[in-house]
Amino acid sequence: MPGTASNHPLNHHFGRNLAGICGVELLWGLGMPVLIESTFLQLFLRNLGASSFLVGLIPTLMSAGVAVFSLSSYSLTVRLVRKRGAVIAVHVAAALPVLVFGVVLAFTGTRPATLPLFFAAYSLFSIAVGLILPAWQNYLVKIFSENRSLRAMALMMIVQSAAKLAGSLWLVRVVERYSFSAMGSSLVFTLVGLVFLAGSFSFLLTVEEPEPLAPQTAGLRFSHLRSHAGGNRGFLLLLGTDLEYWALTGVISFYANFATEYCGIPPALASGLFVAFGYLGGVLANTLLGWANLLRVRDKYLFTKGLATAGIVLLAAHPAPWVFYLASLAFGASRGTRQMVYAPAVKRLSGAGDATLYFAVAPILSLPFSTGLPLANGAFLDRFARLGGWSYRSLFLAMAGLSLAGIFFTLRVPWKGPPLRTDQKKDPFGKGSSE
Repeated sequence: MPGTASNHPLNHHFGRNLAGICGVELLWGLGMPVLIESTFLQLFLRNLGASSFLVGLIPTLMSAGVAVFSLSSYSLTVRLVRKRGAVIAVHVAAALPVLVFGVVLAFTGTRPATLPLFFAAYSLFSIAVGLILPAWQNYLVKIFSENRSLRAMALMMIVQSAAKLAGSLWLVRVVERYSFSAMGSSLVFTLVGLVFLAGSFSFLLTVEEPEPLAPQTAGLRFSHLRSHAGGNRGFLLLLGTDLEYWALTGVISFYANFATEYCGIPPALASGLFVAFGYLGGVLANTLLGWANLLRVRDKYLFTKGLATAGIVLLAAHPAPWVFYLASLAFGASRGTRQMVYAPAVKRLSGAGDATLYFAVAPILSLPFSTGLPLANGAFLDRFARLGGWSYRSLFLAMAGLSLAGIFFTLRVPWKGPPLRTDQKKDPFGKGSSE
């Protein structure tokens, strides 16, 4: 029936829901350069005397927290007809460890106990993020109709990336003024905890339509994992595309230390401008490939993943300052595209009304790469430290090979997914529905 898609009940709340999720990402985006894929943390930990292995523990803790607690997120929310309260609660839980660490650091200063205290706080933060991600991703696709979800995700990521860019430039100024002193670091962690806490309540602006619970979601059973997520070939191939994502994590976790230790780049620039260029790449990708909807979905992935892979190779071959900035731009474009496309793609490939189970299973299936790769990379750099800069360059070339494997899987994903329901007249992937 003409006009069915535009008259979808969720479209009546489109503007309000878009404002709500953008408000969250604006404030959370300001703090993410400190904690998520952070060059600031690499240098902060080095200042505390941490080894490369401990630096590699940061993405490992995050990935482990997401993988181990994602199914808990599913179990806690699957019986809820309305999920907004749970989404707010887990966001608040993530903000508190960061805020507490910042306050404690202000009173105690840096001392031998600071390093284990930081890892304890970051572990709690990672657990909370594990509870956040599946519930948050499902909530995002729940409050938008399928034909509008991709554009909503694109605008949300543009706002988040712009906020990250502002946050990373602020970090440059803080590090220039305070270096990694207890006062400066305490200021950073305390303010990040506060903006995370404030941003969590922007979800109150959103409106959700209650959905009846499907019979198979009455509880969590192993058969659900095997017959739904584990038996969905398209979903598994989509996870294969994330080999490029984890390869980038393996590079981003260490390239700031490479830049400052072997390439003569000041710590203030590495802790802020690398991240700033990364977020600029995310803004460009989400604007051109998301909001303007250039290229098919598969080609969005191929284009930005190809740029990121080329950036890794260029870092290994010619690590000049301008190469770090250009590579950061390419890394940001790839990750921005992934963040924009991933949730709608999982929803589409799952064919499920509530896709929380798929979002929960994904980190578990990716666990060997998400947790093992950063630790293995850190151990490699410690073991071959005698090679100097070539230890990093060899590692980057290995990551480029893994990234190429992710591009191969991108070509294999059945991007169309299951047939659309009759109430969804327009393809949410637009030009991207075809392979």
